[in-house]
Amino acid sequence: MSVSVKYDYNKFKNYKMMDYIRPFGKAFCKTYYKVEFEGTENLDRKGGFIIAPNHVTEFDPLFIAMASEKKFHYIAKYELFENPVLNKAITHLNGFPIVRGKGDMTAINYAVELIRRGEVLCIFPEGTRSPDGTPQRAKSGVGYMARQTGADVVPVAIYMENKDKKGSKVIVKFGKAIKNSDMGFTDGGKTKENKAAAAMIMDEIIRLWEDCKCR
Repeated sequence: MSVSVKYDYNKFKNYKMMDYIRPFGKAFCKTYYKVEFEGTENLDRKGGFIIAPNHVTEFDPLFIAMASEKKFHYIAKYELFENPVLNKAITHLNGFPIVRGKGDMTAINYAVELIRRGEVLCIFPEGTRSPDGTPQRAKSGVGYMARQTGADVVPVAIYMENKDKKGSKVIVKFGKAIKNSDMGFTDGGKTKENKAAAAMIMDEIIRLWEDCKCR
C-alpha cells in the first residue's frame, strides 16, 4: 500500500450527503437508467442487519440508496481511499475502508459496532464488479462478516438489461432475510462455514436475479 489512508474508526456517524443528493439520484434512476425496485418491504426491519447485492456497475451503491430512506453503510476496498477526493466522498456517503484478504480486524470491529448500533451494512459478496453483469461466485468475506456481526442478511439482486446502454432497464430486487441462525455457524470449522454461508447467500441472490431475468 503506497499511500497511508486516514480513517477515524472511532467515529460512528450517519453523514447527510446522501440526503442532499437523493433528488438527483432519483432523477438519475428514472432517466439515465430505468430503475425498478421490488421487495423493499424486506428492508422494514428493526435492529442492524446486512444487505448483500451482486455487483454490476459503479452505480450499484446509488441504486441501493435510492430504494429506501434508510441509511446504509458500505464496505469499500482500501485502495479507493488512497485518493483524497474519493476518500472524502465515500466517507460522507457512509463508506469505510477494509484491507481485503488480510483479516482487517479494525474494519471488522467497526462493522460489528455498526450492527450493534442498529445500522444497515452493505457488502458486495463478489468483492468486485462482474465483467458481464451476471452474478459471480461469492468470496467468503460476506459469510465471515455475518458470523462476526451475528446479523441476518437480506440478499439483493441487481439485474441490468444492458449496462453499457443509456436507458437500460434495471431491476433491484430485495429478498427475504436469511436468518443468521440458519447459516450453520458453530464454534469450530469457521473457514468452511464462512464459505458455506457465503454460497448460501449468493445462491439466493442468483435465484432473485434469475427471476428478474426471466420476465
